[in-house]
Amino acid sequence: MLKVWTPKASREAENKSGITEGYLFNGYSKRKLYCLAETYEELAKLYRSIPDGDYACIDRKDMLYQKQIQETKEVFANHLEEISDAFADVADTVVHFSIPMAHKKRTLIQYLKKRGIIVHGFIFLEGGDAGNYGSAADGRCGNKISVEARTVSRHGVPASVLGKLLSEFFGRSLVLSAESALRIERGYHTFIYEDEPKYKVLSAISRAVREDEKISGDNFSVEEYNQNQMIVMIADGMGSGAQACRDSQAVVEFMERFLEAGFPKEKAFSMVNGAIAAQNGCCNLTTLDLCAVNLLTGEAEFVKAGAAASYIKRGNWVDEVSADTLPLGSMEELSPITQSVRLADTDMLVMVSDGISDAIDREKTGRMRELISRSRIINPKEMADYLLQCAINSDNGRIRDDMTVLTCCVKRRGEAV
Repeated sequence: MLKVWTPKASREAENKSGITEGYLFNGYSKRKLYCLAETYEELAKLYRSIPDGDYACIDRKDMLYQKQIQETKEVFANHLEEISDAFADVADTVVHFSIPMAHKKRTLIQYLKKRGIIVHGFIFLEGGDAGNYGSAADGRCGNKISVEARTVSRHGVPASVLGKLLSEFFGRSLVLSAESALRIERGYHTFIYEDEPKYKVLSAISRAVREDEKISGDNFSVEEYNQNQMIVMIADGMGSGAQACRDSQAVVEFMERFLEAGFPKEKAFSMVNGAIAAQNGCCNLTTLDLCAVNLLTGEAEFVKAGAAASYIKRGNWVDEVSADTLPLGSMEELSPITQSVRLADTDMLVMVSDGISDAIDREKTGRMRELISRSRIINPKEMADYLLQCAINSDNGRIRDDMTVLTCCVKRRGEAV
């Protein structure tokens, strides 16, 4: 069973609805995490305490080299502090949970027992209502139910079967969490179920390589980092060819690794920027366009670093999302600017590299927005192909820069695709 440790003060502060706050980790685990956080913090202090070179006694070349070492040292110390903060944040993770009412618990246990599943206990996590879990319909992240269960079947049953039974009982669609086992066996195990996302995203990509190159300097990513969030990215390396490709690929891969490890996108952004800035005197500049879509609420958050404008199409109406920002690596400390937009059913998100926007808007400023607005295309792949062809046609068939179009169509579940 999922354990949640509640200090006495938290238990006394339990409100009338039965919701209680508790730490996800107990005293020992919490101390270990704090110890790791303190270790990384001390390492950061150690790097900062290393004496700088004596610039008065060396020539200009050596002085520039010493300065680069000093800047790299500062960047590395910042990264260690980010990791320290991440461990401390995990140690302080607070879970809101509740125990179901006795009569509801008995009813559910009997309901599942008749269907061959024995439940030892269950709790509601982060937003579940102790008295009536099925009534919460605000679409927030974190409405989950933790169930300790086994089956009487000798061969076991898929955990999705329990999910369907819980969905029927509570009158809402619940799906198995990615962290849970896929089968229920004869021994007790903990299974976590969460609200099925209200939205799904269909994505498509269209690309063209600069006419005098064999490989594109643009890279992209479309990933679901949990069942409730999808993140799409386009990275455009400075220039074109193999080096630009390596630069943009490194940005995408490191962002993916940090996000998979659970770092917030803002911290991942800062750490990747610092790593690039420390290389070769800030020569490997790369633009980044990132959009995180909350599949429960439809909220989309954009983070841009020198990237071209993005567009959201809703019928004939088009909204432009842009930010006057610098590419990754242009400064040692580059603070991300986040913009939020609420998406709706059938909305289409259009993200492009500057090869597309420069070609289309060369004739007339705002032409890209006009093309998207006038188009009646609703298929994301067809829209991506259409905009790519428009960009190529705008320069009489020439492809003077790498071109990438990434489109995403938002669909509410249950709607026809």
